[in-house]
Amino acid sequence: MKNAEAKKPAKRPRGWAIDPIKSFLDGEEGEKNKTLIMMEPNEKPIKDPVLWNTGKKAFDILLENSEGETTQVDLDEFVTTAPGLLIKGWNQWVGFVDDVYRPGGTQLSNKKTGRIIIQFYRITTEPDSFEVPFKIEPRFSILDDFYEMLSLSGDKDMFPFNRKLLAAYFTILHVDIAANHISAGCISSPSTLYSWVTLWVDKLDRYNRTKQVIKSRQAYLKSEKSRKMNAQRHSPRNEAMQLVTDDWSQRKSDFRSAERAGNYYAGWLVDKGFVEYQPRTITTWIRNYAKDNGIKLR
Repeated sequence: MKNAEAKKPAKRPRGWAIDPIKSFLDGEEGEKNKTLIMMEPNEKPIKDPVLWNTGKKAFDILLENSEGETTQVDLDEFVTTAPGLLIKGWNQWVGFVDDVYRPGGTQLSNKKTGRIIIQFYRITTEPDSFEVPFKIEPRFSILDDFYEMLSLSGDKDMFPFNRKLLAAYFTILHVDIAANHISAGCISSPSTLYSWVTLWVDKLDRYNRTKQVIKSRQAYLKSEKSRKMNAQRHSPRNEAMQLVTDDWSQRKSDFRSAERAGNYYAGWLVDKGFVEYQPRTITTWIRNYAKDNGIKLR
């Protein structure tokens, strides 16, 4: 979306029920009161935290992808051109997969039964028709799930499209339609629409949470592997130190100093099959043991 002071309003496939700018832009009436401001001035604002918060998330994503100040004209142009771009992208994807993997219609099937779950064909609906967003949304939802699975199984995002912008597009439409139904009195409880309205932002949130869990798990496994390797590497050293301090604690009176004990135990350990440790290293073991156990050295 670009700054469009000189633009004429684009022809819309549908009118807005809400005023997105007044509802969600920082400093506007809706943003201050957390309410959906209707486009028609005689319609009352809608106070619904779920709808407003969901719409606000979508609107902020649109702002992230805008250039300069976002106007109503920009939003109109966005919702008008998005279906055509989505259809083009979808058909390109289906065409590529058809050519490479399965000519005649891409399909997903059950591995065990061979039963076709869903088959993808090119979209032939005109992009400016009213129902086109709702025809293409289920397809993109499945495609989004597919690339989410690939992304979570790998170490980077695999989405071939701007996922956040896609989610914002469908979400802002959902919020607008829900508000229209509420304002018209078509539904008795807005909560019946919540799962549909929040579908796409929930997908984004769930993906981010899952990525964080996977990242934390990977960090833990890496740390645990490093800890085990260090423990394994230091195991003989720790065993040697334990043998020395145990023996020294029983016969410390045999040694006039920790240094002499270090000299003695250097050869003592070699006789027991350990690698050769420097006497000063063993002396340090003995000194630390004495300090930790309140033993006064000579």
